[in-house]
Amino acid sequence: MSDVARAAGVSAATVSRALRGEPGVSEATRRYVTEIAKKMRYAIARDASSLAGGRRYAIAVLTGDVGRGDLLAGAEGALRQAGFDVLLYVLGDEDARTGFFDEVPLGRKVDGVLALSITLTEAESAALAALDVPVLTVDDGDLRSALRVAVDHLIGLGHRDIALVLAVGVDESYDEVLVAAGLEIRPEWTLWSSPTVVGGEQVADALLDGDRLPTAVVSASGEVALGLFMRLRRDGRTIPADLSLVSLDGQDLVRAVGITAVEGALREEGEQAVAELLGSIRGDGESSVHELSWRLVVRESTGRA
Repeated sequence: MSDVARAAGVSAATVSRALRGEPGVSEATRRYVTEIAKKMRYAIARDASSLAGGRRYAIAVLTGDVGRGDLLAGAEGALRQAGFDVLLYVLGDEDARTGFFDEVPLGRKVDGVLALSITLTEAESAALAALDVPVLTVDDGDLRSALRVAVDHLIGLGHRDIALVLAVGVDESYDEVLVAAGLEIRPEWTLWSSPTVVGGEQVADALLDGDRLPTAVVSASGEVALGLFMRLRRDGRTIPADLSLVSLDGQDLVRAVGITAVEGALREEGEQAVAELLGSIRGDGESSVHELSWRLVVRESTGRA
């Protein structure tokens, strides 16, 4: 520890507090000391520090959508840089989610919980609150904001017949965003899919089997948008001439094929969410929900109706 202190130009006590995540150190100093320690391959003895301060140096990360890889990567990288282990739980289907919250298999293993791309029910929130550790949610209620951005873009292009593809387990209340924009809702144009390319192809088949296609589709998942794009192309349809397509998930594959997307700076958002959670753990403040910000990136997949 003394070598790190000399290299960073601070006291050994400051190094100890910074690497343990204790209060009394500015965030800038904490990041600086952590980077110096990383370069010197220094790791604090966690077992001793845990016994002394009650810390476990582990965070449970819950996610309902691994498709938002940048968000997860940003959070995981920030946690590991701060010296915390990551216990990842993917709750992408109803069985996994029910099994987790029936048991909440965390016990006294973690210092906090970070919930990414998952909207917690009241009962689920209560189950996590019973752990008596800080919980921060990056709530997919924010997906409504992203959907509004997409719908406004499509309406501006003259689209009125818009289909919506949601993740499995998400309720149809997202239709309210379309209703609020003055659009008529057709039940067959609200679809659910697993967040996969195959799921997107199945959505395309369902739309093609209908009496007519919508003029535009908004997909919550980038993989689904890609599968829909590829399947329609194989059917001889032209995007955007036959159908405009918007993804609410701006991952690399979506960018590569030119799909218009509502994107967030997700890696940075993940890092910021971790900073807020660790602040709560240190007692620097309390934050329960982190809101994402969104921007529209127009590419070749949207055009006038």
